[in-house]
Amino acid sequence: MKKSLANRSVKYLIILLLILIICIIIVFLVSKSSNYKKQIIFFEEYLKNNYTLDDATTREFVKVFEILYNEFPYVTEYVYPIELLAIGIVETNFENVKGDSGESLGYFQIQAPTYWYLKHNYPEFYQRINFFESWYWDIVKERPDVQLMTSILYLYDIKLRYGEEDAYSIYNGGSETYKDKILLRLNILENELKKFNRR
Repeated sequence: MKKSLANRSVKYLIILLLILIICIIIVFLVSKSSNYKKQIIFFEEYLKNNYTLDDATTREFVKVFEILYNEFPYVTEYVYPIELLAIGIVETNFENVKGDSGESLGYFQIQAPTYWYLKHNYPEFYQRINFFESWYWDIVKERPDVQLMTSILYLYDIKLRYGEEDAYSIYNGGSETYKDKILLRLNILENELKKFNRR
C-alpha cells in the first residue's frame, strides 16, 4: 500500500514538473514573440523620427518583418529588426545609394553575387515578395522590401554558417572595424529600445 502511494506521488510529481516546464516554455516563447513585435514597431518609429524616408518605403520594410514573423518564424530566431536598423545606419545612414564603385546597392549595401547566392538558396522568400528579377540598380532602388529581405537573409545565412560572433564582420567582408561600429550602434539602439518599451 505504501509503495503504491509512493508510486502515485512520484507520478503526480512528474506530471506537475512537466506542466511547469511547458508553462515556462510558453512564457519564454510569448516573451520572445512580443519582443520581436516591439522591435518592428521600434524600427518603424525610429525611421519616422530620424530619417526622411517616404511612408511607402517604411511600410515596405515593416511588411518584410511581418512576413518573416508570420510565415518564416525560424528566421526571426536569428535576425532581429534592431540589427537591420544598426546595419542600415552604419552602411548608408538609410540612403538608397550605390556604394563600392557601384558594386553594392541600396540601403543595406548588398552586392550582386550575394543576392544570387541567396536567391538560389532561399527562393521561397523571393517568391513570397514577388521578386524574380536581376540585381540591377534601376530595379533594386525601387524595391526596399527586396533590399531588406536580402540583407536579413544574408545575416541569417552568415549566422547559420559561421555563428553569431563573426556575423557582423563577415557581413562587411571580414572587417573588424565594421563589426565594432555595428556593436556600438546596437548598444545605443538597445538603450533607446528600452526607453521606447517603457513608454
